[in-house]
Formats: sequence, structure tokens, C-alpha cells
Amino acid sequence: MGSEGSRLPRRLGVVDATALALGAIIGAGVFVTLGAAAQSTGPALLVAVLLAAGVATLNGLSSAELGVADPLAGGTYEFAYRFAAPVVGFAAGWLFLFAAITAATTYTLTFASYLQPILPGVPLRALSVGLGAGMLAVNATGVDISRRVNNLLVALKVGVLLVFVALGILSSTRSVPLARLPAAGDLFQATALLFFAFTGYARPVTVVEELRDPRRDLPRAVVTALAVSTVLYLLVAVVALRLLDAAELAATRAPLRDALTGTAFPWAPNLISAGAVLTTATVLLTELWGLSRLAFAMARRGDLPRGLSPLSPRGVPLRALLVVGTIVIVLAATVDLTPALAASSLSLLLYYAITNATALRLSAGQRLYPRAVSAFGAVACLVLAASLPPDSVLVVGGVLGVGLLFFLLRRRR
Repeated sequence: MGSEGSRLPRRLGVVDATALALGAIIGAGVFVTLGAAAQSTGPALLVAVLLAAGVATLNGLSSAELGVADPLAGGTYEFAYRFAAPVVGFAAGWLFLFAAITAATTYTLTFASYLQPILPGVPLRALSVGLGAGMLAVNATGVDISRRVNNLLVALKVGVLLVFVALGILSSTRSVPLARLPAAGDLFQATALLFFAFTGYARPVTVVEELRDPRRDLPRAVVTALAVSTVLYLLVAVVALRLLDAAELAATRAPLRDALTGTAFPWAPNLISAGAVLTTATVLLTELWGLSRLAFAMARRGDLPRGLSPLSPRGVPLRALLVVGTIVIVLAATVDLTPALAASSLSLLLYYAITNATALRLSAGQRLYPRAVSAFGAVACLVLAASLPPDSVLVVGGVLGVGLLFFLLRRRR
């Protein structure tokens, strides 16, 4: 059965799509996961960054060719419905909903962790909830305002990261120490965590229904955003390792801020905190954007309550947005950062394994890239997923089981 109901208006060009991807990629990941990954890799952190970028690129190419073949909102949820089976599509959509909601929660907590040193009298949870409510309000105003706010914030946060790189180079003469590669399991676990920092590359795919020319603009936006973010992440990782050793990076929840503490630039830590605030706000903006479109697509098919599918006069799936936004705000007030990060990474890896497997089913005329791209992408996602802690596997397995039971019961009815 094809998608039913309303269609989203096509208002986004290639610059908007690229900015949307960059806004989603360059976010809480670079401000948090460098420390978490350094705990497993030590000075070999740069290798894990490159591996994560490679896996993200394979997945991005598969996502882009699926988006061109079937340009509807919903990402792999829609693609797997058409090219695989409804239960596979639902599983992908359910996993992404869980991953994106937990990811959005980590963004609010990262925002609060960097902002609290500037506003020490405000409780951490209050800052987290405030960000969630603010970005929900911006999304509710419509695509045009959300697009303009996102484009502005992307430019500002890229500038802040470049300032971090410049100040770090000026503040340290220490070279990055050479180190042996860690055990394969540790390297893959660090890569899986860093993969979280790249996953926004598919945001234009999730909202492909709103692109004016998907065949031309979607591949360009995905590839450009991945290239820019990879170079920027490598620069940031090199500078961070020049300022702090791997153990110090692993011990802090705000690694970039702490890296500039004690340098000749006393104002720099607060600048980085401001950059983290801008960055996480942007990513949460795009996360809620993509989440609401996926919930809209699933409701349009009847896999979520159809009451979430109506569009507002501004072309926004407002009910879907309010529901997912409220869930994020509640979680921001209650959960911790590290477990949410691992569970989100695992869900995303499984989601993109389905993406690659679905791309393998495209006909020769629909393919943009060799089949090997999707095959390697699927294997890489599963290998990284297997490296994550067992407790995250239990959580994601339980969530997926509940979702599939819900799907089967609705189908039976």
C-alpha cells in the first residue's frame, strides 16, 4: 500500500539541504563523544574518527539513492516498505523514532552541561527542558523560519569550532603522541560512539519530500555535509589531543571547554560553552524536524495513530511534532546522558543496516552507486553494533520487541 493523505510542500534547495545535514551532524556528538571514544582508543582516537566517517559515508550514499528512488518523507521507514516488506519498514521507523528521541535527549543534556558554568544558579534539568521547549516552538512556526534559524546557527557553530582549532594550535606545542591501535573491540566501540556524531547526514533524506529537486540536490547535500564535517572533526580531535591527553579527555563531560581551560585565553572556555549551546540547539531543531516528519509518515500509513498525520496551515505536522517534542522534554527532565548515548548509537546502527540492506534491493536503473557500497555499509553497521555494551542491546531489543508486537496487533485488527 502506498502512502496516503497529505503531502509536504517542496520548499528546500541544495543549500538548505546541506545546511540541514550540517546542522544535524555538527552537534552534541563532537562536544561529547570525543571524550567517550578516547576512553576506549587512547591516542588512536583519530583512527576511530576516520572509521566512523567511512561508515557514515557508505550509509549516506545508500540513503541518498533510496531517497532519489522514493522521494517521500519518512526515510528508511518508507524505503523498506516499498522495496523490502512492511514489517521491515516498521522496524526501521520504530528504531529511528527511539534513536532520535534518545539522541534529542542527549542534546538537551549536553546543552545544559556547557551552559551551566555560565549560569551556575540554574538547575541542569531546567536548562535541558528549556531547550526542548524552545526548539519545539521554533519548529511549530513552519519550515521557512526553521530553515532560516538553522542556516544561521550552522554558520555560527562552524565558526566557533574553527576558533577552537585556532586557539588550540596557538596554545600548545605538544604533538599528538603516536600509539598502537587498541584491541579491535575497543576500536569498534569507539567508532560506534563516534558514528553518533555523524548521523545527521541523513536528515535531508528524512525530509526528502520537502526538497525541490531530490535527484540533483539530495546526493550533493549528503556528500558535501559529510566531507565538511569529517575535516572539521579531525581538526578538533587533533587539537583536543594536543591540549589534553586521552585520559583527561575521557574524564570530562565537556572535553572541548576543559581543553581550553588554563590557556592564555581566559575567555575561551566560555566561548566554547556558547558554541556548544548553539550547536546542540541547532541539532535539536533538526532532530525534532526529522522526528515529526517520520511520525507523520508512519501515521499517514496507519502504523501510528492517524490523528498524528494532519498538517497545519503552515505545512507542519503539528500534532506529531507536539507528541515527539513532549516525549523529549519529559526524558530531558529524567534520564542520564551516557546510557542514552549508547542506546541511540545502537538503534541508529541497526536502522542504517536496514537502510543498506534495502538499497541492495534497488534495480540497476534505480542505483546511483555500486552495490558494494551498500553491502559494505550493512556489514560495517552490524560489526559496530555488536561492539556496544550488552545493556544497550537489552534496552534496544526490548524497545524493538514492543514495537513489533504493537505492529502485529494493529495489523490483526
